[in-house]
Amino acid sequence: MYFDLLIVFLFALIWICIITFLRLKKKKSLVYLIFFTIFYVYIVKVLDYTLFQFQSLILLKYFMPNLILKGQAVGKDINLIPLLTLTPQDLETSLLNILLLIPFGFGLPFITNFRMKKIVVIGALFSIVIEFLQLITGFMAKITFRVADINDVIFNTVGVAIGYILFVGFVRIYRRISHNWEIETHPILRYIAERPQIDEEQPMS
Repeated sequence: MYFDLLIVFLFALIWICIITFLRLKKKKSLVYLIFFTIFYVYIVKVLDYTLFQFQSLILLKYFMPNLILKGQAVGKDINLIPLLTLTPQDLETSLLNILLLIPFGFGLPFITNFRMKKIVVIGALFSIVIEFLQLITGFMAKITFRVADINDVIFNTVGVAIGYILFVGFVRIYRRISHNWEIETHPILRYIAERPQIDEEQPMS
């Protein structure tokens, strides 16, 4: 419980620092800060699901050497062979990996001007960092609860691409149905409608 409270406090402090910097130094609007906060909370939840909920238990071994943890031995926690090792039982995990990063591809364009190529690359790097941290924490404790799997990166990246495509479709549909709306008086509605990535004459990349 104390560890969870520490994590919440740490990420809340980081959020306050970032929001203060964006507001005072970068002069970002309140609407932008709202979208940024939503995306920030999502990132924290992803890290919580992929790292903190299980891998954080490994840290306890440094404070409680006699603690018995039932995880996988180091050496069995790495898979660098893409796709070929997948089994029918892995389909559910693969689907979850796709779903996990769809909000990344959908949400990041709301706080950046990046198009599909950069969004997908950033999403892939984000997934690689998570897998790397799972691997490092496993080596540190000689036991792990997560497998560093190249397939996770692949399906996470697919999720990011799907998320961006959904973003493009959402904004284009939104523009059409909101054509007669008075969005000029609603800053959030105007912010959505004016996303610079959506240009009917430009490809998504």
